[in-house]
Amino acid sequence: MDTKRYAVMGAGEVGCYLARTLSEAGHQVTLIDSDPKKQRMVEDQLDVEFVLGNGTHMATLQAAEVDKCALFVAASSSDEANLVASLLAKREGVPRTVVRVATAEGVTKYGRIYESAFEADLLLSTQLLTTTRILNCVLGYNTLDVEYLFGGDIQVRRTQVEADSLLNTTCLADVELPRGSLVLAFITGNELRVPSGGDRADPGDDAIMLGTSDVIDEVERRVSGHARRLGPVAIAGGGSTAQTVAAGLERQVESIKIIESNRSRAEELAAKFPDYEIRHGDATDMSFLKSEGVGNARAFIALTGHDESNLMACLLAQELGVPQMTALVRKSDTSSLWRKLGLIDVVSPRTVAAERIGTYIESGFEPHIETFANGAATFIQRRVVPQSAVVGCTLNELEIPQGLVVAAVQRNGRNIVPRGDQQLEVGDKVILFVRQSEKDLAQLVFPGADTE
Repeated sequence: MDTKRYAVMGAGEVGCYLARTLSEAGHQVTLIDSDPKKQRMVEDQLDVEFVLGNGTHMATLQAAEVDKCALFVAASSSDEANLVASLLAKREGVPRTVVRVATAEGVTKYGRIYESAFEADLLLSTQLLTTTRILNCVLGYNTLDVEYLFGGDIQVRRTQVEADSLLNTTCLADVELPRGSLVLAFITGNELRVPSGGDRADPGDDAIMLGTSDVIDEVERRVSGHARRLGPVAIAGGGSTAQTVAAGLERQVESIKIIESNRSRAEELAAKFPDYEIRHGDATDMSFLKSEGVGNARAFIALTGHDESNLMACLLAQELGVPQMTALVRKSDTSSLWRKLGLIDVVSPRTVAAERIGTYIESGFEPHIETFANGAATFIQRRVVPQSAVVGCTLNELEIPQGLVVAAVQRNGRNIVPRGDQQLEVGDKVILFVRQSEKDLAQLVFPGADTE
């Protein structure tokens, strides 16, 4: 095994779980935190080094010898501290950094800006990763990773192809996908191929799909072998994670009921989401759940801030006859215990975050969705300039090699996933999906400098 050194800032649930995982794999790990109580806990429970101090101070980073580490992970509870620490760690000499941010918007809308400004190699949101995992559980999706382009208006998803998926049973040209979407590539092991209309994926392959944010869920529903539309769904808790989950569900379910125990928050939710049923009450009160007809829900998702309440609410919903339960559980010991019972889908934020970082490490530190196949392809952005031969041409008229795909076009603030009849104009910003072997040709077809 190739032993490496890693530094992790933040001895919370995510940081400690990641440090334990890396240490048990035989790597050398240094955990950084400013809380002396965390130091005693870490020294008693983990086989890692501990540096007491603030990770946004250069002296602390030097004491942790981050310059000797293969990776620095900023996983504290403060977005600002994580971003600053990433930049300082890079200045100190660490080759790669991973930065955890709290909200989904930090990745979907501002991710590329943060990565550039603070020199972060991978930006991840625990909330966004958790939401993706919950939607997989509830809707039967196989999403492995999601990336966001043009401020989140366009999504790229990597999903695993099952034997009964349309991508396996049907030639790509005959797969009916909604307008505003396309399949960019199939990945078998470390081999990436840009498919033609006569191609189909094999079971176990990964598919890279792109679509506007309003159709990408429908794309995944159509190509997943076990995707399902649901009737009524009930959610316990009205915090930011619950709101993000509800937004991801609303096009795929009949109705959404949110149960919130705090009256003022319930009133705010009712004003903010007029299409949802907002109820003020206690999701661990059986009589309340009965009176609200929760037993008629097809899925119950518990997302309050308390693990015990989430698990209790799921058990009560199960007793009322709800067929599918999902609980958000933050504590490591609790989540492991309930996952073994197999009665409830248990989603742990620290686990999904650690798994994403683990995938990043195992991929050879390739941060983005299209580079997992050993850097086989990448996205680049170009501006259509007056001297370009593509001006005034439709995509059908262009002689573009198969390994070069015009994935998206931005014109006058409007984001488009183009079809063959799409005409290109001077000033258009285009996102190209380019196989590495065709990257030089991208410069010939779309001359000019890359844009951000």
